[in-house]
Amino acid sequence: RDMRARLLLLLVALGLSLAGCRAVREAPTGDTASAPAAQSVPAGYARYQVVPAESEIRALVYRDGPMARLGHNHVLASRALRGDIFLDGKAEEPRFTLVLPVASFSVDDAALRGEEGQEFSGAVDPEAIAGTRRNLLSEALLDAAIFPDIRLTGRQVTGQVPDYTVTVAVEVKGRSHDLQVPVRVERYGDELLVTGQFTATHRQLGLTPFSVMGGLLSVRDEIRLRFWIVARHG
Repeated sequence: RDMRARLLLLLVALGLSLAGCRAVREAPTGDTASAPAAQSVPAGYARYQVVPAESEIRALVYRDGPMARLGHNHVLASRALRGDIFLDGKAEEPRFTLVLPVASFSVDDAALRGEEGQEFSGAVDPEAIAGTRRNLLSEALLDAAIFPDIRLTGRQVTGQVPDYTVTVAVEVKGRSHDLQVPVRVERYGDELLVTGQFTATHRQLGLTPFSVMGGLLSVRDEIRLRFWIVARHG
């Protein structure tokens, strides 16, 4: 039994090595987000521009499968969101068009992992971080070389100040998927603070969760997402 267990561990490790090192199309690096398409301000609305350095999109991704102990839960975060949020004079029915460059995501930053509690305890070594990033940007997942941006457009809005449920069209790899997202919009003078958190799945976004060795080690379908967006008028 001990010999068979060792062989299984070796095979899983080999599968992970191959997954991390397989050739992928070159992904863009740095600040590569294309600007959202120019949009006129709707009548009665004011335009607020997102401040990337003060905003954050964070995704928590969890290990899964019978050999989950060999993997890590992951914290992905980006401070490169761009775009416009439109708000009317009564702070009702917010609208927005946003762009998020997929290459902007950090992977398993130690400080961010520390903020997420016990499930993300322990440092992740640089080689594992690099492998996770390659998989994230690879053709099999986000295909950053061909589709460098995720685009988000607000559609139908329900609720009332300051809490809404917004139908968000999320364009990933050239295909649009609608998600129902809880959003809080708070206005402080010329500044907006937009926050929320929700759970989505890879499949809702048209993606297939990463797995190796027939699912012995994989990524859970569910993704926990949080956002903190600062936008300013003028």
